[in-house]
Amino acid sequence: MSSRLLDKAGPSPEEPPVAALALIGRAVCEAAVRLNTWSLTLVLPILITGIWASSFSVAVLPLSLIGFVLAICQMYCAWRLAFDRPIFAAWARLRNDECLATLPAFDAALRQLLKKNASSNQARSMLDRVIGVRRLHVCQIAFLVGQVLALLALMTVLFWESSHA
Repeated sequence: MSSRLLDKAGPSPEEPPVAALALIGRAVCEAAVRLNTWSLTLVLPILITGIWASSFSVAVLPLSLIGFVLAICQMYCAWRLAFDRPIFAAWARLRNDECLATLPAFDAALRQLLKKNASSNQARSMLDRVIGVRRLHVCQIAFLVGQVLALLALMTVLFWESSHA
């Protein structure tokens, strides 16, 4: 009898409301904007240093190329998160039942747009979508950390070569 009351009362404590998950997804997408700004700020010193110092140091060019490639990877993650941000914002404004109803339609539209031939019975849950957004955000952070390390390595090589010249 008590399990019936819990079923009618709403989702179990283990299953957060779909709109709340969408709100979390939107917040993760919005956090990506600042990381993208930091990453783009790091590109300039990496490129300037790489171009300037590549004439007298062999090790500088690969480090600056690594930093530049990491910036491109980070920008891809930021672009994907910027694409997802308004979608999660729209889902967060809906009631749980409305949000649940839109998920299969969104997947079908996306499959049609991307010309994928997947069966329409494979609907992703909101939790899976938020986990995917979080995965993109973690990749974005890793690429940014890689950029910082590439810039530090670049500066270390330049300092080392200037002190031993």
